[in-house]
Amino acid sequence: MKKDLISIIIVNWNGKKWLQKCLSSLYAQTYKNFEIVFVDNGSTDDSVNYVRNNFPHTRIVRSEINLGFAGGNNLGYKKAKGEFILLLNNDIYVRENFLKDFLKAFKEIPNLASVQSKIVLMDNPQKLDLVGAYWTDSSFLYYYGLGKDAKLKKYNIPMPFFSNKGASMMIKRQIIEKIGLFDEDFFNYYEETDFCHRAWLAGYECWYWPEAVVYHALGGTSITFDNSFIQYHNFKNKLLSFLKNFERNSLITIVPTFLFINLVISIYWLTKGKYKHFLALYKAIYWNIRNLNNTLRKRSIIKLIRVRNDKNINNIVKINPKPKYYLYLLTGNLSKYRD
Repeated sequence: MKKDLISIIIVNWNGKKWLQKCLSSLYAQTYKNFEIVFVDNGSTDDSVNYVRNNFPHTRIVRSEINLGFAGGNNLGYKKAKGEFILLLNNDIYVRENFLKDFLKAFKEIPNLASVQSKIVLMDNPQKLDLVGAYWTDSSFLYYYGLGKDAKLKKYNIPMPFFSNKGASMMIKRQIIEKIGLFDEDFFNYYEETDFCHRAWLAGYECWYWPEAVVYHALGGTSITFDNSFIQYHNFKNKLLSFLKNFERNSLITIVPTFLFINLVISIYWLTKGKYKHFLALYKAIYWNIRNLNNTLRKRSIIKLIRVRNDKNINNIVKINPKPKYYLYLLTGNLSKYRD
């Protein structure tokens, strides 16, 4: 580990079209104490050769298969040398003071495990991608600031959240060494929330830091209910994370609530002829039943790092939105909800 070195991990899968803008903006930083670890997840679009030929100072780590966001970042972390680990999507570019501004969060916020930058839409910088996510009694996350006006004061102050977004998220290395990075059973979706939950359990905090800004090409559109593959991993990973991290008394209400709401959603999909979506929920439940023993082993390990109870965490990062929020969530219109 090198002091104040930032290791930037970029997981790539067939993202060659984004790499020139992304990597050029990083190498133009005013803060020079950084390295880039480029993890290629079995791309077929010549991404690796492009990086090797145009950005020769980049450390390239290749996987022959797609390890997903979770496995890809874990692989990159094994090669990283920095005191700070920055997870960054490949469809992002940054301002020249981005790293300098981002690092300030760790100097100013005590007990910080991870921090998310301000993420605005590349094609509409006046709009936010996402500020952060709160926990709710519904078991669904409250995605605060999604698609909202980026200039509003309430979105331009540092604040704690239950979960950061992994598209632009910096983590202190010593925290990863204590609680691990991502659970590779997740593959994609909800892995950063699971990490943040473990950080809160271990007595650390996760914040939003608006002084550091990135421009995200695909932000603001990924939280939809239109893809059965996404929904399978979404259901599977949430249930897995709940079973690992919440106290037994919390699970008595959280799991039935989660299953009931998603049962209703699956029936709605069935009436609309979305049979793959309908089956995704039940495949996800079956996966968790089949892997329950492994989940319980993980739960026993997580209990060893717990210093906060669920009530204490909820007092900091739980907010219940108005009922209208859930209608917008299910219809993919969250930008219409007023925080």
